[in-house]
Amino acid sequence: MVEPEGTYLVWLDMRALGLDPKELQEYLVDEAQLGLNYGHWFGRQGGGFVRMNIATQRENIERALKQLEDAVNKV
Repeated sequence: MVEPEGTYLVWLDMRALGLDPKELQEYLVDEAQLGLNYGHWFGRQGGGFVRMNIATQRENIERALKQLEDAVNKV
């Protein structure tokens, strides 16, 4: 995770998964069942990153992170 600078949006570095931006997007939607903002939407340099909105209750963030963790562990 890239440390946020006073915002409720966090960037997660997913480059270690070795998926191209389109594959990453499809994989996280299918496996993690999460709607994230994908870095390539913000320009080529954003490929391999996802942006997560954490302006919600803690239990929602914990559930989403668990879904993300489970999906990443399947790669």
